[in-house]
Parts: sequence; structure tokens; C-alpha cells
Amino acid sequence: MSSRSPLPCPTCGDPLSFEILDDERFLVAWSCVTCGLIRTTEPL
Repeated sequence: MSSRSPLPCPTCGDPLSFEILDDERFLVAWSCVTCGLIRTTEPL
């Protein structure tokens, strides 16, 4: 695991992990292992 945490979870503050869902559209899913929050990001 990387020592660099990308973003803190807005709910609990733990570091979010991410998974690339679509390389062509740059769709990424961010998830928190602790509280279960899942968000997706896609550039416009």
C-alpha cells in the first residue's frame, strides 16, 4: 500500500481508495473501507 493518501473521506476522515472503472472516459470510483462511502468522478 502507498504511504500517500489521495483524499480523506468526507464522512469519517479515513483515506479513500480508488479504482479506475473506464480508462477512456477517466471514470474513477472512490471508496472508503471504514464507513462504506462510494463516489464516482468523471471529468466533463
